[in-house]
Amino acid sequence: MFYIVICEDDLLQRKLLVGYLVRIFTDLEFEYKVIEFSSGEELLSNYPDKVDILFLDIQMDKLTGMDTARKIREFDSNVEIVFTTAITDYIHEGYEVRAYRYLLKPLKYECILKHTKSCINDLMDKKDTIVIKDRLKTTIIQTSDILYIEVLRKEITIYTKDDKYLFKTSMRSVEDNLVRKSFFRCHKSYLINLKKISSLIEKENLVIIENYEIPVSRYKLKLLKTKLAHILGDVLC
Repeated sequence: MFYIVICEDDLLQRKLLVGYLVRIFTDLEFEYKVIEFSSGEELLSNYPDKVDILFLDIQMDKLTGMDTARKIREFDSNVEIVFTTAITDYIHEGYEVRAYRYLLKPLKYECILKHTKSCINDLMDKKDTIVIKDRLKTTIIQTSDILYIEVLRKEITIYTKDDKYLFKTSMRSVEDNLVRKSFFRCHKSYLINLKKISSLIEKENLVIIENYEIPVSRYKLKLLKTKLAHILGDVLC
């Protein structure tokens, strides 16, 4: 779920942006919630519990978008702030509040699409999540929840402590997104979360994750031990 806030005092501009974002998140098949505010004062008085992306108009009456952003940064250091404005005078001030982007009006769909997708990707990295898509569904999974992944023919099964997820996709597409997040292909059929390993049984070429016994290719055993030593020290090796 992505939580999007729009703060814009021009109703037509606000509805235009809402329409763009609904189209983007629907096409990307992500769950989302869009919350609208018509002034900086209203936003600060009713700031949501969770905000991922804030589209903030700079030229608002009374409290400007830049002043609103300064106040937000006093209590929310994580939200990605995307400024929208018709003039470029405030670009240098955007660095002060760590603005993600500075978009000029009139807002165009292609521009909003490009920068929203970029922001989503950055948020996914920060949240340590992976997006798995096949013909039937799109699922976002916390990588820290994954125990291991098994491939059988053209289907993969992702095992977590509480659930398992089945997808019609390739192991390669998943592996490419996880190898930099402490995952290791220990066998042609298995990709394991190194941080979830409780023991390594060398004589049987097995690793234990929770109550699962996962085979390790004998050709991968030495590299696996090196990876484990790097992550966990010599506890298991």
